[in-house]
Amino acid sequence: MAEWSQQAHFYADHAMPGVLGGVSSLYFDPFSELLWTGSASGQVTSHTNTPPGFARYSSYAAHGTPARRSPVHTILSDEKSILSASAVSVRAAQRNGLGRWTVSIGDHAPQLELAGMCASPRSTSSDVIVGGATPQAASGTLTEQDVLLTIHVNSGRVMRRVPSEAAITHLVKSGRYVCAGTAQGNIQLRDPRSLAVEHQLTAHHGGLIDVQAEGHLVYSIGWTLRQGHRVPEPMIKAHDLRSMRAQVPIPMTAPGGPARLAIHPKRTSLLAVATPQAQFQIVDTHHPGQMQFYLLPSASYLSAMAFSSSAEALAFGESDGSVRLWTNDTKASQAALPVRFNAYPTQPVRGADYAAPPPRIDWQPDTPLSCVGMPHYRTRLLSALSADDYWSHGTPLLTRPAALDPGVLDSLQTMQSIGYAPLPKHLRGQRNQLVSTDDLTERFEPSGKLKRTALASLRGARGDRRVHLARFHSEQPGEDAADDAWEAECGGMPGYYRLLSIQESRFGVEDFDFAYYNKTRFSGLEADHARPNATYVNAYLQALQYTRALRAFAKRHTLMPCPDEECLLCEAGFLFRMLEEAHGTHCQATNLLRVFRHRPKAHALGLLDEAPDAAAPQPPYSQLAQRLNHFVLGELSQEALRTGASMPLPTEALALCANPCAYTLQTHSTCGVCGHRSSRQHLAHVLPLLYPPPGAPPARDVAQLLPASFARDAVVRGKCRHCHAPHAPHATYRTVPSTDALPAVLSMNAGVHTAAQLAQWAQDRDAPFVAPYLAVHVSHGRVHAEGLAAPGDAAASAAVYTLRSLVVQVQGAHDAPHLCTFVRGADDAEPDAWTLFNDFLVRPVRADEVLHFGEAWKIPALLTWERVDGAARAHAEHLARAAQLLHADTRLLTADENLAVHRDTAHIRHEPLGAEELPEPGTLVAIDAEFVALAEEDAELCSDGTRSVLRPRCLALARVSVVRGQGPKEGVPFIDDHIVATEPVVDYLTQYSGIQPGDLDVQTSTATLVPHKVAYKKLRMLVDRGCRFIGHGLAKDFRIINLYVPPEQVIDTVSLFHSPAHARKLSLRFLSWFLLKRDIQSGLVLRSHDTHAHDELHEGHDSIEDAEAALQLFRCYESFVRDDRLEDVLEDLYEVGARVQWRPPERTASPTKEPTPRPTPARDGAPSL
Repeated sequence: MAEWSQQAHFYADHAMPGVLGGVSSLYFDPFSELLWTGSASGQVTSHTNTPPGFARYSSYAAHGTPARRSPVHTILSDEKSILSASAVSVRAAQRNGLGRWTVSIGDHAPQLELAGMCASPRSTSSDVIVGGATPQAASGTLTEQDVLLTIHVNSGRVMRRVPSEAAITHLVKSGRYVCAGTAQGNIQLRDPRSLAVEHQLTAHHGGLIDVQAEGHLVYSIGWTLRQGHRVPEPMIKAHDLRSMRAQVPIPMTAPGGPARLAIHPKRTSLLAVATPQAQFQIVDTHHPGQMQFYLLPSASYLSAMAFSSSAEALAFGESDGSVRLWTNDTKASQAALPVRFNAYPTQPVRGADYAAPPPRIDWQPDTPLSCVGMPHYRTRLLSALSADDYWSHGTPLLTRPAALDPGVLDSLQTMQSIGYAPLPKHLRGQRNQLVSTDDLTERFEPSGKLKRTALASLRGARGDRRVHLARFHSEQPGEDAADDAWEAECGGMPGYYRLLSIQESRFGVEDFDFAYYNKTRFSGLEADHARPNATYVNAYLQALQYTRALRAFAKRHTLMPCPDEECLLCEAGFLFRMLEEAHGTHCQATNLLRVFRHRPKAHALGLLDEAPDAAAPQPPYSQLAQRLNHFVLGELSQEALRTGASMPLPTEALALCANPCAYTLQTHSTCGVCGHRSSRQHLAHVLPLLYPPPGAPPARDVAQLLPASFARDAVVRGKCRHCHAPHAPHATYRTVPSTDALPAVLSMNAGVHTAAQLAQWAQDRDAPFVAPYLAVHVSHGRVHAEGLAAPGDAAASAAVYTLRSLVVQVQGAHDAPHLCTFVRGADDAEPDAWTLFNDFLVRPVRADEVLHFGEAWKIPALLTWERVDGAARAHAEHLARAAQLLHADTRLLTADENLAVHRDTAHIRHEPLGAEELPEPGTLVAIDAEFVALAEEDAELCSDGTRSVLRPRCLALARVSVVRGQGPKEGVPFIDDHIVATEPVVDYLTQYSGIQPGDLDVQTSTATLVPHKVAYKKLRMLVDRGCRFIGHGLAKDFRIINLYVPPEQVIDTVSLFHSPAHARKLSLRFLSWFLLKRDIQSGLVLRSHDTHAHDELHEGHDSIEDAEAALQLFRCYESFVRDDRLEDVLEDLYEVGARVQWRPPERTASPTKEPTPRPTPARDGAPSL
């Protein structure tokens, strides 16, 4: 631990010592390099970080009056305001001291006296929570006024009022809860939304002195009872909010007992504990014996203490009104340099506003006064004051002089009509001080304008952070930041590891510049923030995608007739194909995540990342990923085996259904009572690493952990089936049959759950803890392994593995935790190159950066090893030959699949393809899709009037129609499928989709209804057969469908009829009205063959109608290009469009639109899913 020393000692206020009382609270501003102090009289003052005097920046009376003081007990801040709380009020002010609002607690709870204030743990909330107790609550009698209040920071309005259920003495926030300390010595853990008590911890029987929380830990100091009297308890209590259990108390050996507590902002295991007698000590909870004791050179009592966010400054407030600043930065302490309060660059402290100096004039005796010039004005000048306006409360320079202090008048002496007197003691002090700054005149040009360099300095903070903001195509092109800007560290972590989010501009998510984050040929995955959170799965999916054997296994399965409508292996195969073919284009895994969320076992295992304010403690993402690895690989094996059992595969092709991660283990057990031996075989997919026990020498590398991890030698107690002893000890161990039985893919769970385990990875050594290659062989059932630098160093009989991917959990100092993936050899041309996948950010990284684990912000989670020896290559070639027996089932395109119980044959408008119509490369088809909303958009209106989208609307495929684009049946639909709804629909978007409630229900729908996988496989088959898709706005449709179509196979009428001279893109309805003389998207009437039945009016868009319109527009485009009329048509389009405001004129009366009836197709044998 670093040594601390005193940097400065200064008074908090401008008054004489003791006039405004002692320092009651301290707070380091996380948005500026300022230290805020609150006094016992209600004065709030800020100080800069510039030695030696640490000059005051602002000071204002926040609470109370001179006659009735109200000490400041809590100070908080956000980007715009400084919040302070006393027993009677809460006040928000700007950093220069100008007030924004004040909430008087007496107006809402007359007898309530506030004791604490904290911000909401919710990152999206702009509220603060205050609480306290009434005088009756101190004696154990609660009243209706014992409440907690929620105040909105921007407006100062009380938003919520909740009973406190106890006398509140402290309020702090943890990572998930609002922690409220009570007079009885308990700590209430409250839900940040409802403020309901979720849990209650018992801390100190005599009451609480101080409570602090950080992350999942809560520390407290308090009172204990000795002979009926309260005395400080010489212990620091700690509670883990994940398990809701108390940890081992930390002893406090300084005399006087603890009085103040502060948590190290970077290492939650470090605490600063102070006594009232000006002593403090630094305590490490992991090593309680390594304490540091310090003594402050003060004769006053300590009344406040605070840690800076940079962990380089520690401030102490004293009862005489002074502040002592200690630092562990030896350079700043010795050279009197500014102490860094924040760990990251903040906005510079804004000084007072100064008017630009007037332009310099070369004054000569004959220079006319008119050359000076006067500004033009249209309103009355401020100097044009009447005599009645000379005195005003709003013009301080013209106010009447204040009455002199009586002490001055008593000692007044007069000489030559001039009176003078000594300054009284209570008025003495440093006054009228100006914060030191640069020469103001140097900021301006001779003309009076602010220089460009000054403008750059004022905008520098915003410009430095520009690289981390979302980038949009619609922004004005400017000078791009250099690639080195990503190297800027955020709390010790490079910027490209940060948690990324997709922000929508007014043009939608399509305007987001994904290419800025990925300049490689490898595709990233978008985070699916619109649905229940399982976005950490993205990193795991990238690890599976670049494991060759596993990717081939999943792709082979998509060619098999899988009967499962929601097959995880099918969706994985579809996703891997999309990522493989996209070549750097961003993709989504929404289809796979939908199937994943529907698995009951995934819910039971807690694999769905719950909301951050969930009541139950959530495990780290590294542990979630390891659970996910066990679940997914096991599910993939079961699904492949079920499909293989239903297929007539030859014996040599049965290996196509074998999971490359699966391997056989033999578990042996010996009874310690009767000596009976038993064994059983089981299938394993994941190898959890087992670390040496405490006290044992650390492992040299990962290879040294493998023998114990495979064997798992243990002694367990249970009933023996042979001697029937009820609690017999059984010695168990596991063996592997042979080296050939080792899997093609070895998936390892890193299993790093403690600091000691992480220290194994972070040891200083010449070679990294993870070698690039592993040589593994089996001898008498036991596994032996060694790390290799090159595969040629392995023995001929050993199985050689190469490290293919590494999944890690990363978290910056001011960032949320998330997962990233490192992939080795993503490109076959560079087998040793490493690539980072951070959602949609993809970039190459160095090998030493990947394999180095000396930083606390990176924790290993999963390792995937792929076998590369000769036996593995021969097996892969055998599987490739056997896979040639698999072919896509074309019956999906020729059969009429339907699940609807009550399908109305009169409404069937499509005719499936005949066997002779199967598409070939270049076949034209027209397509359109309709969608429904599964979740509404979540947005907020900011105080500056801008609208910020927090979570976009979640859309799902509801209907897809495909029309023949050529041949004798051109214009005839062959696919018109509605998709079975497997998730609740919040909005059918009937006005735009034409889908109505009941259309997606198997029991009530009258349309052709198919599972999502069937519709997807049809479209996938059309893409694979080389069809060219004609449609309008296809990029958005394919993105929601999760289908990548090569650009050469897409003909989008949006682009065909777009003029480069105009920014607007024309709608399908307007193009059809102008070019085809058709009015589409205005509803469709379907006639029934039953004369007694009523006609049905279908409102909104019709996908068949839109696909047909797109096809006809393409034919028009071809004729315009052939006749060389395209430019003239585009000019006419934009001229007429501007005149009619881009909408077809409303019709006064319209004939009924009836679709052309299609013959009811004969139902062939329905293909398997």
